[in-house]
Amino acid sequence: MNLSDLLAGPYAAIRLTQRLQSSAGDGSKVFPPTFEGGVYCLEQRRIGGISVPCVILDSVPSSANRQEEVLGALVEAGKIEIPHFRTEFSEFPELGEVTTLNAPHRVFDAIFRDSELDGKPFPKHPLYAELCRSNTQNATALFAHGPSALVFGTWDSTGSAGGLGNKFARNMVTEIIGVHVERGETRGGVRQDPLGISRHVEIEIDKSGDWRPKGVATKKDDRAKGTRPSEVNHGNILVSVAYEGAGAERRSLKGGVTCDYALQLSVITLAGLRRLRFPLAGRRDPAVDEAARAVLVALGLVALTSTRERGYALRSRCDLVADGTSSFEIVGQDGTVTTEALDSKGAIALYHEAVTRAKKAGLPWDPAPKVMKPHANLSKLISLSRQAGAE
Repeated sequence: MNLSDLLAGPYAAIRLTQRLQSSAGDGSKVFPPTFEGGVYCLEQRRIGGISVPCVILDSVPSSANRQEEVLGALVEAGKIEIPHFRTEFSEFPELGEVTTLNAPHRVFDAIFRDSELDGKPFPKHPLYAELCRSNTQNATALFAHGPSALVFGTWDSTGSAGGLGNKFARNMVTEIIGVHVERGETRGGVRQDPLGISRHVEIEIDKSGDWRPKGVATKKDDRAKGTRPSEVNHGNILVSVAYEGAGAERRSLKGGVTCDYALQLSVITLAGLRRLRFPLAGRRDPAVDEAARAVLVALGLVALTSTRERGYALRSRCDLVADGTSSFEIVGQDGTVTTEALDSKGAIALYHEAVTRAKKAGLPWDPAPKVMKPHANLSKLISLSRQAGAE
């Protein structure tokens, strides 16, 4: 795959339509994500000219987060380099660190805004101002310090301009859907207690959360609210089920689905990447622009191939694997399609070549992570949140 030819030629996009199957096999349930109200995102889609019942198994933002997680693992393993920021939470070992490869809003996340770099609050650091000035006509600073944001999209919504901050659209989009879906059912049940703790025993719980047995409640009216052993997870506990609809249309929520297969639908937009400009010293060179875009395309290909080879453990009871290995489709501006096979090893090689070429073109590239620490206000906010949770 020649990235220079793709970016300079009459091509609009690179796409991957990867068929997936449940790792548990045919007929097994998979459990989609739930949205407001505890419901699945069920919808009709046109596939092969036919309206087909489908369900979202992994949304666009969620898929992006999974791909960034894979890229972060490759960086940790020393297989690739990606310029990024990292805030280390040494006061809170359970948090570890947050990087621009796992923060929700990438380089413009509030975590970095409320951290310190080189002993300065980040909003007062020259680099912050440089990033905030980035836009589609001058994305050089973002390329040098956080190129993944140009692939997965970002929005400077918390900077000095507030909601008017610059936006960078996603140049790679992925979602996973279940195809030919049948909704499942669940009826709940009872969690059986191996100790045989009776519901007629009464307990009392103090303000600190500690509890002690109080006695046996001989009559229902003798029991105060919140004094059953089930309050501290002892005894048989009924697992309830929520429903929607009524009558013949009444269906249980969160009953999972079965489907014929799943589809991962991914697109890297070459047309979108061509909107990005990367001037050096205030001057634009089309060759430099092309070199930067090639790095971004290669980074997207690394994310797609490496995620496929890692597998798709989306959530409990939604573990998917590739059903064969689909080739990438290169879509021409006239809609014609050519195919090319690519694995993670080949994608990583393309990425290294593109980075080397970008450096030779004079593009700034700083792979050493910018190590930050949380501002005192952010640390205090975390501490108070821990206190509130404990209380």
